[in-house]
Amino acid sequence: LQSVCDQLVEAMRHANGAGIAAPQVGISDRIFVVHGTGSNPRYPYKPAIPLTVFINPEIQVVDSTQFDLIEGCLSVPGFRGQVRRHLAVRVTARHPDGSAFEVHASGHAAGTMQHENDHLNGVLFPDIAAPGPFGPDALMTWAAFDEHYAPVFLPVAMALRDAHPEPWRLVETERCTKRPKLVKQGEVICAELTWTGSKFERDICIAVDDQGRIGSVGPRQEGAVITRALSGKALVPGLVNSHSHAFQRGLRGRGEVYPKGEGESSFWTWRQEMYKLVERLDADKFFDMTRQCFVEMRMSGITTVGEFHYFHHDSEVSYRFDELVVKAAREAGIRIVLLNAFYEFGGFNATPLNPSQQRFKTNNFDEFWSQMDKLAGLIDSSRGEALGVVAHSMRAVDLPTIQKLHQEATARGMVFHMHLEEQPKEVEDCKASLGMTPMAALMKSIVVDSKFTAVHCTHSSAEDLKRFIGSGGNVCICPLTEGNLADGIFEHMQLCQGQVCLGTDCNARIDMLEEMRLLEYGQRLKYLKRGVCATTAGEENLAQHLLACATINGARSLNVDAGAIQPGNWADFAVINLSSPAVSGYDEASLLGAAIFGASTEGVIEGTCVGGRWQN
Repeated sequence: LQSVCDQLVEAMRHANGAGIAAPQVGISDRIFVVHGTGSNPRYPYKPAIPLTVFINPEIQVVDSTQFDLIEGCLSVPGFRGQVRRHLAVRVTARHPDGSAFEVHASGHAAGTMQHENDHLNGVLFPDIAAPGPFGPDALMTWAAFDEHYAPVFLPVAMALRDAHPEPWRLVETERCTKRPKLVKQGEVICAELTWTGSKFERDICIAVDDQGRIGSVGPRQEGAVITRALSGKALVPGLVNSHSHAFQRGLRGRGEVYPKGEGESSFWTWRQEMYKLVERLDADKFFDMTRQCFVEMRMSGITTVGEFHYFHHDSEVSYRFDELVVKAAREAGIRIVLLNAFYEFGGFNATPLNPSQQRFKTNNFDEFWSQMDKLAGLIDSSRGEALGVVAHSMRAVDLPTIQKLHQEATARGMVFHMHLEEQPKEVEDCKASLGMTPMAALMKSIVVDSKFTAVHCTHSSAEDLKRFIGSGGNVCICPLTEGNLADGIFEHMQLCQGQVCLGTDCNARIDMLEEMRLLEYGQRLKYLKRGVCATTAGEENLAQHLLACATINGARSLNVDAGAIQPGNWADFAVINLSSPAVSGYDEASLLGAAIFGASTEGVIEGTCVGGRWQN
């Protein structure tokens, strides 16, 4: 039963629906689920309704007054229809645990309940649709609705919502002490080896609760019931990717031909290739590319991604791509922290955006936060999803706006990310415009803390970086991208005090083992020493330090409960196949180093778990 309920919830969320019934997914049970976020883009007029599963519901009309609606349905894609519904209903049902409850619903909430209950009786909205007050058609396409019916219907629908400020009241019976959490049942996991923070240990049991979080971690006890035994496998924390532009996956293999006589290639010439990609991507292509990128991340052991998202607009619909990014992450099964970007200018001194950059544009501060409020309705905190704030860069956002954005982000408890000092030209242009480096200007303008992450800092001065790190800020380094784009090597690991996280950035290659490896190898090439990343942080175990950059430090940057296998964190794991040739000859002390310095994720990562949801 719980599995059926989980399937329904997943299907509803995937389609961004307001409800779903078992027959819609080929299940004959009398079960339906409703959930209203209060800001669903498909139905913006529908109120917030708690996620609730109804087992064997019985519906009773308590106010026979009827009102007119234009409904849609996941089972009738592409169409909407005019129907009439009763104004208020009472529904009795049972929770998945068998306890009884009832709901009193009015207005749109009552309409949703009647719609879902119709499914259980074999009725779809086209069966009862008829011409009504909003126009002559009983049924219409979504496009026809948007063009001809929405201007008449939406004001009426919003007025109905306002007329029922408390459209939902749930009453538990005496036999129910608390509502069950509508997520998968917990389990007890025991792998051959588990990374417990500083070493691999054998026969460690991890109890995962029904919310997808770790309940306990400890040695296997005699008589313990193991529900998932992972023989021949090692568990490490799910990897955290702190910085990604998923759509740039579409550039892989492009721009790697360098004709004679066309001058030197650099970050700035690569950027022209990126603009060409932007011009080619419509909504479908953008979604497919973004989803592909997230699928590759999950397959490589990444369980959380900070998606630094600035490509907002379809050629016709503003901010259409924001929703698509969240949808792509859901389909891939990866947790997303959507780092939504403000992007206003094409360079310092309020340089206008070029034509390709128009699809990145944010018009003003109020518009940005209005869109953030809409996105908040799409974010599912029960999965650990979250929103963060981005000022794309100092060349794209002026200092007064950066100050206002950071102030509002701080007030809302959101993380704040920003590209900083990736290229020498950026530093020189900022000096010419503001009389100081970007980092110096930033530190002068805002109060940096642990929720601020500066991405790259490739050309930051030691003095500026020392102040930034001392204030608690994080530095995100993306070694593979910085190598691909010829940005340079980050030079100041000795100043970072363990506050470095990692990102895949342009996603030309998605492999966090390689990111860890190149982070250290870059330092060796620069300083002609080995073990630089560990020794400059005052640590001895280099592999442990590099794994922390890809887990604990990334979780800190994104402010998620992840990065370590410990109680209270999300049950996020990457599974290492101990039979992989790349780690053959390992022992507990050398396994992590063998994986980081001798393997690719394709060769050793066999599966992942995100919030208790497994995928091979």
